[in-house]
Amino acid sequence: MSCGKIPDVQRTWQLSRVIASGLVAAAVLGACSDTTVKVPEPGAIAIPTFQTLPDDLYRSPQLRALQPRDTAGLEVDDEESAAVDLLPAALAALQASDDAPTKLSRLLIYNGYVDFTYEQNGINGRSVSATYRPDDDMYFGTPTYDDTPTFAIDMIDPVVPADLVVAIERQVPNGKVNSLRLDISSSYDFGLVWNISVVDARGSLATVFADLDGAIVAVDLT
Repeated sequence: MSCGKIPDVQRTWQLSRVIASGLVAAAVLGACSDTTVKVPEPGAIAIPTFQTLPDDLYRSPQLRALQPRDTAGLEVDDEESAAVDLLPAALAALQASDDAPTKLSRLLIYNGYVDFTYEQNGINGRSVSATYRPDDDMYFGTPTYDDTPTFAIDMIDPVVPADLVVAIERQVPNGKVNSLRLDISSSYDFGLVWNISVVDARGSLATVFADLDGAIVAVDLT
């Protein structure tokens, strides 16, 4: 290698230094500019607020995405309706049982019954289901393994599911809510929310997600 020749690697490094130095210089010159930047006065920009929960959930703007479909005059069977009116009594019956849980891993509301899943005697992984029907005693299943995350029962407002069903079925007069599910796995990235299945005479119409206070989070159209 001759004394006057600079290796390619060294030349590249020196060129990078020159470019970097230029950028630094430009930044310094820019910082020294006499350009005036105007900043709004305190209070000039309104602080964003969260949308309040409407008194009537039917007025939730998210529900506007849920539109009735043409079902040629066919009506969905009444047997599709979720028995949300049973939830208060079902919760009371569960709390009156010998192993009254304080946490659930899953809550399902279908036509004619409400189903709970929880850790038996509070033992993690030892899961049991309890099914409530208005004309029968609470039925308890055989324990199985399930490590699904739990949530506190007292987080549930037993009136909210009924309010949600009224709002949704008012928005879709030819449809019905056929199930409501509450657990971590069916809440996706919304935290803990009600997963509400809506059907019409053509089949599945949408899934509505709602917070525990009834606020509509999202509507997923089928």
